[in-house]
Amino acid sequence: MSLLKKKIGTLLLLTLFLVSSFMAMSPITNTMEPDNLARSIDNTHSTAASMMNISIPYVDKHYGSSDGIIDPTEYANSYTDPVTGVTSYFEHDGTMLYLGLEAFTTGWIGIAWQNYTSDFRSAGLNNSDVIVGYVPGQTHTSIWRVQPTDAVSVHYILSLRNGTVIQESDYPDILSEEPVEDLNALPMYKDMIIGMRIGEVRHFVIPAAEGYNEIGHPSGLYGEDLEYEIKLTRIYRSGIERVINPADDSDIIYSDEYGTSTFQHKADTNQSRIIEANGSDNGTVTQIEYTLYLNSTDNHDIALLENTQLTYPFVFMFGNTEELNGLPTQHTSWTEPAWFQIIPNSPPSLSAISPTEDSVIDWILDIKLNATDDYVRRASYRIDDLEWNNLQYNFLTDLWEESLDLSSYDEGLHVFTFNASDPSNATSILEISFEIDRPFLPLLGMKIDVTRNLILTASYGSRIEEDYTITNNGSVPISSLEVYMPEEYESNFLSISAKDGNSDAFQVTRLTNVDGFMHWRIHLSKQVGFQETYTFELTTYMHSLFWLTDAFEFQYRLSFLKYPVLPYIINKATFTLSFPDTASGVIPNEELPDATAINLEPFTQTPFVSNIRLYTENILVTRSTKIVVDAWGWLSYEETISLENSGSKTIQSLQYIVPAYATAIKIYDEVGILAMSQRTTSGAYNETNTLSIQLSSDRFGDSGFKQKFKYTFKISYVVQASAYQESSAGGIKLDIPIGKMGDNLILKHTIDIVFPVSVTAVDTTDEYRTLYGIFDTTYRYTLYNRTERNQVALSIVYQTTIGAAARPMLLALIVGLIALFYVSYRKVELPEEVFGPKFEDEYEASQARQAGAPPGLLREFANLYSRKTTLNMDLEKLEAGRRKGKVKKREYMMREKDLKTQIEDVDSKLPAVKEELVRYGTKYRDLVAQLELQEEKIEGAKAGLRQLLQRKKKQRISRVAFEKSRQDYLKTIQKATSATDRVLLSIQEEAGDI
Repeated sequence: MSLLKKKIGTLLLLTLFLVSSFMAMSPITNTMEPDNLARSIDNTHSTAASMMNISIPYVDKHYGSSDGIIDPTEYANSYTDPVTGVTSYFEHDGTMLYLGLEAFTTGWIGIAWQNYTSDFRSAGLNNSDVIVGYVPGQTHTSIWRVQPTDAVSVHYILSLRNGTVIQESDYPDILSEEPVEDLNALPMYKDMIIGMRIGEVRHFVIPAAEGYNEIGHPSGLYGEDLEYEIKLTRIYRSGIERVINPADDSDIIYSDEYGTSTFQHKADTNQSRIIEANGSDNGTVTQIEYTLYLNSTDNHDIALLENTQLTYPFVFMFGNTEELNGLPTQHTSWTEPAWFQIIPNSPPSLSAISPTEDSVIDWILDIKLNATDDYVRRASYRIDDLEWNNLQYNFLTDLWEESLDLSSYDEGLHVFTFNASDPSNATSILEISFEIDRPFLPLLGMKIDVTRNLILTASYGSRIEEDYTITNNGSVPISSLEVYMPEEYESNFLSISAKDGNSDAFQVTRLTNVDGFMHWRIHLSKQVGFQETYTFELTTYMHSLFWLTDAFEFQYRLSFLKYPVLPYIINKATFTLSFPDTASGVIPNEELPDATAINLEPFTQTPFVSNIRLYTENILVTRSTKIVVDAWGWLSYEETISLENSGSKTIQSLQYIVPAYATAIKIYDEVGILAMSQRTTSGAYNETNTLSIQLSSDRFGDSGFKQKFKYTFKISYVVQASAYQESSAGGIKLDIPIGKMGDNLILKHTIDIVFPVSVTAVDTTDEYRTLYGIFDTTYRYTLYNRTERNQVALSIVYQTTIGAAARPMLLALIVGLIALFYVSYRKVELPEEVFGPKFEDEYEASQARQAGAPPGLLREFANLYSRKTTLNMDLEKLEAGRRKGKVKKREYMMREKDLKTQIEDVDSKLPAVKEELVRYGTKYRDLVAQLELQEEKIEGAKAGLRQLLQRKKKQRISRVAFEKSRQDYLKTIQKATSATDRVLLSIQEEAGDI
């Protein structure tokens, strides 16, 4: 009977062993409550599978607490025991071990370890360090974790890479009902919220590349790594709100014990090794968390030392009962424990990119350090034994960088030292030897800060405003500054000027080009002594730095240098591109070239190219000037100016500045006088006179001088030469005054200085061509790309010749000879044998004498014809005003009736006067025929305009063809009107009215 009982007992024990082994081997993820298990995010946890060495990693700080609920990102590593199925989570900070245990049981869970010199093979738990605990009862049924459609409240602390806390607040706040997936936040911030439970703390770093990576971001956090510590405080789901931390219900019974035999263990009298513990049980899965010291002074405790050469054997076990000393339902095999290593904290690994060992450096040292670690908090450098200076982390290169001006260091050998540390202040040091060797010695100790603003202006112009700040840290006073510009921009250069902080201008001298650079010397208004700071502004005008690439979109390509070229180190340089209006700017999807640079080496060139759109007045001018120098002190000018509107804006007028002491000013084109423009010529004689060329009023109407239009006009005037001349050793020195056209770009300017026979040139400005005429000599100057800022200065030295006196004598001699011949002819009577008999009376009687028309008749005809023309124009204006609604119907009918009555009266009188005038000869018949011809041209052009408007309304003509035809008709009308005016003017002159 006893044998039967022994067999039955053996079978029961075997069955119990098999069942417990099967349950232990079941994977944890088969639980019915997966949300209650610690889940891995982004492969944070690496799960070990067998007897390989398992690392307990070092962390700078443990985020969270041992509250009994293991969260997905709480631990740095995990391990699942293949025998028991117990999953352990762990990390340490060099002092504390943070441990989490999870198993499919409602009973106790234990962990034990031996010293690195022992194992569990011979005596099981004997002499091991044991920690065991269980959760009394069931603490949870379900734990909410955030889903993308939930609304939440999160408290956050935001720090920068160097550990500085810059913000602490709540986002989303306690009133938010916006789903997490719709939050206006960085994607990684939202991703880290998903999966959290109330009370959970998470720590993460958003790399700068995934953060605010746009230059000039309003947050001011461009290029910064964002270190977040967040805590979930509320979940709002489907109208239900939860704010209570589920860990508040956690509970645990635990003990720090030591093994006494294979399965037996006793409690330590000193339980101080465990700092914090808690647990949770949802009826299926039990989770337990501990915070305990790695080291201990208790005799029964086994210290865990940080050393990669030491491995500690660990075993896991659990039971299904709520007791501390029960037999394990399953445990790790004594012969195959898990081997753990406590990984110590290691300082960052340093690799110097620049400078390198034994390198030779002249002006600027671009420091670049590659510091690798889980997270490098800060990096710094120093030269020799001087103070430490911080390096800046560049997220674009993953390097720690800085630019260092070496001008304050002596030449020769130096030691450069790098220093980098992690959040736990574990520090690495790297020393490098290098040499400073400068090719030349500029003003060492001078610090220059430059701010350059490139402003695009009208007519392909550019204004460069540069603010210089000079600090003298050397011993030599600074009285001048050198400035350079590459020769490739010499054809674009117009002018340069400088002024100090009080707006007082000082001298800028152009020196000889050197080594491919234009060269200027700026003479400061005062010396800058030791430790003094001086500021001044340099203004440079350029042209044609941008050129048209797309005429339909008004798109241009701009090319220039971001920073000035100096023979000194520029401590800080800033560049800004400005536009003349808000509509202009860089093309879409292109960034502004604005930038800032630190420590630029001497003669550094920083070219850039930008595609821009400009909506400015861009006029191209071709100009020809003829100047006749006479012996009586006058300069006669005749200007021919051709315009082309290549910009987007319509031009209404432009200015022309006539030199002082100019008179007889006349503005005209091939049609005639520009009447409205001519009115602006009445200025003071002894002052420059600004003429306003009224393109709209005189020629192009309200529509103005539009894009792609071309136009040529002329200006003539006479200048008193005595105001511009002085006595010279070789004769009279004359500075030729030239009219100005403001900032309009003159592509080509041809200047002809004409010397008649009465004047001979002794000396003149170089670079001209000589053209010889029959009665004069011309010096021709051809200039390109000019504005009033780089206008040419021409001067001549001339003498009057005998021709000055010979001209009136020659004229008198010619007149005398003609008179003598006439008198002689009248007094000499030739023989009749030669010419036959004279019949003077009969001959004179037979001639058809023709006398001029009476002045009264001429005056009457001119007045009637002018009145007819005026009345017709008034009638057309009245009809146009009626069509536009500017004239009321009643007023229109009354004025129309009056005008037509007057026109009928003129028409009734004009034919008789015309017939009478024609009777006085072919001359007047031709004048009348010319008037009638021009009248027919005007009527024909008007009829053509009306038909053209009808075709436009019916959309039977393109916009370009319409505008071209319209301009042709208007030009015909203008020419015919001018011709009519000239005929009537000649008739009035003959009548004696003018």
